[in-house]
Amino acid sequence: MRFHWIHIGRKERAALFSAGLLAFLLYPFSALLAANSVTLDTLETYGNFHAGGITAIVSGDDNRNSAADLQWRRAGASTFQQAHPLTRIDSTHFVGSLFWLSPGTDYEVQVTMTDPDGVSGNPSILAGLKTRFDTLAEPGTRTWYVSPTGDDSHSGTAPGNAFRTIQRAANLSQPGDLILILPGIYRESVSVPRSGTANQPIVFRGTASGVIVDGADEGIGNGVSWTAENGVYSRVTGFQTDHVVTEMGRLYKYSSLSELQTMAEGFPGGFYFDGTKLYVKFSDGTSPQSHQMLVARYEDGFYLSSLSHIRIENLEIRHFGSGSYGKGVYLRYCSNVAVRQCRIHDVESAGIWIKGGSQNLIEENEIWDTSIFGWPWDLAKGSSAENNGIVLTNEIGQGNVIRRNAIHGTFNGIGPCGSSAPPAGITNETDLYDNILYEHTDDGMEPEGYCSNVRIWNNTLRDVHMVFAVAPAAPGPTYILRNVGNRFGNTRTSRQDGYTASALKINSGYSTPIGPLYLYHNTFWTDAPATDAVALLNPGYSTFIKARNNIMAGTQYALYKVNPVLLDWNYDDLFTTDSARFISWLGTRYGTMSQFRSGTGQELNGLSVDPEFLNAPGGDFRLPPGSALIDRGLLIPGINDQYAGSGPDVGALESGPALPGFSRPAGLRIE
Repeated sequence: MRFHWIHIGRKERAALFSAGLLAFLLYPFSALLAANSVTLDTLETYGNFHAGGITAIVSGDDNRNSAADLQWRRAGASTFQQAHPLTRIDSTHFVGSLFWLSPGTDYEVQVTMTDPDGVSGNPSILAGLKTRFDTLAEPGTRTWYVSPTGDDSHSGTAPGNAFRTIQRAANLSQPGDLILILPGIYRESVSVPRSGTANQPIVFRGTASGVIVDGADEGIGNGVSWTAENGVYSRVTGFQTDHVVTEMGRLYKYSSLSELQTMAEGFPGGFYFDGTKLYVKFSDGTSPQSHQMLVARYEDGFYLSSLSHIRIENLEIRHFGSGSYGKGVYLRYCSNVAVRQCRIHDVESAGIWIKGGSQNLIEENEIWDTSIFGWPWDLAKGSSAENNGIVLTNEIGQGNVIRRNAIHGTFNGIGPCGSSAPPAGITNETDLYDNILYEHTDDGMEPEGYCSNVRIWNNTLRDVHMVFAVAPAAPGPTYILRNVGNRFGNTRTSRQDGYTASALKINSGYSTPIGPLYLYHNTFWTDAPATDAVALLNPGYSTFIKARNNIMAGTQYALYKVNPVLLDWNYDDLFTTDSARFISWLGTRYGTMSQFRSGTGQELNGLSVDPEFLNAPGGDFRLPPGSALIDRGLLIPGINDQYAGSGPDVGALESGPALPGFSRPAGLRIE
């Protein structure tokens, strides 16, 4: 590029200089600084059951060097308590969270800005925050009864005069109606036509165990003839299907008859549907006539669209997936819907799929699938087997809560983030806690996509390939607190298929940055052979990952880092049983913690000791008396203010009596 200079005379230069100097003198000095000084404009709050979100909107601060301090107190209290500071996520927003709150309680929060360049206007704003009541209204208008021996021509007002289908009761339901479903099998897909209200919800409730909503075809399930041809068996179904399960487990869906004949996926077998005829092959060569054939005839168990104040309780939902995205429960842009105490299994794409919507509650369910955990990752990935226990998608709204669920055997466990910002506000305010997840082919928890104020605490995960996948998760913050990741890497994906396992996955093919991400008080332990505790792989972009008070224990490297992600790690315990390896950092190997500190500036107060849990193979991750990790953690306001002893313990579990934020999942079995 060639530059052309403009030549002017001395008088012209003098005139221009005088005009510029005059303009400079006349321009207010405060205005010159305004672009870098910060102004706290407004404060927004959001309350869930046990956590709250705070968003501070600022202006100015072009150089982004301001900070936002957060304090809180219960309404009426005389003094404030310090909370975790807010995090800047873009040019105008600071975002943060409060933890261990009580439901149905009023709080006050105060945000105070500081900036080396100055603060314009009032540096502090005080606002109220109210948590949600953790109670569910009981309907009180009418009761409808549904029974497998009923008839849709009946009145439905008594058990002896019950409807035959759940759909009949759904069609008649109005706010305040309770639909009681008696034990038996209901082969139908239920589409709910209208909403309840906050005080008078519509509730679908199984009266006892054994209430089953089944998407499989009854005729084929009762036994039919099949034709043997070219090493497989076939039958004209008379309906579309995309999902087949047997008493031996889920069958793999092949994309052609020739692929089915080779049956690369293996046990227990596979199927191919050409639009008319269903082809089936079992790995042992047996005929479908010797098996229980559960062929999906319906797509979704329950379908709700743009509804609110509905509850689905105490049902078994299974075998859905006639199309490409079969779901046990599909909440499409619904809000204030609860799915509780259900058993959802062998569903094609997702046990529960939430597309958009706010304040949905998913609790105390068991969701599982069969066969997938034993299939090769390369064949399951991108196929109908790449399913989820629970997944949130699209512009997911605020305040969804997923708690006290047991999920196992699906490709991924829980995906709690959508693909874009919520319709109102910029934060998700999604809480996931007290869940148990195990035997997942890929990721246990998958907070990927648009994640802001996503809070994940007190979950237990074992036998997964990746414990937490944040690849990518932005704009943040995402909080991962007091979780136990146990025996990760103990999967076919890790052991046979050649993929690297880790407690944390950040590598992705997206340019979206990962973070800000906070890892506090987690226990990540594995005894799977040759498995790094944390492997930070390429590719990926990141803002930063801050880690404090975690236990990261593996059998290869305690930390293996090739990704240039910015880390701020301290007070963690990094340990490996491999005496020849400790940490690999951007190609440099460090054999001791002191060498790692000197070389990177990380973990200046970190430890490298065997945690010697009371019974790690048995799932007991308490520290033994006298452990070097007891009382050795860093005090983090708003995270671990209450503790036993002289300081917080390192890891997920605190020694001594139960304290806020220290509970473990209860009432759910993991075997």
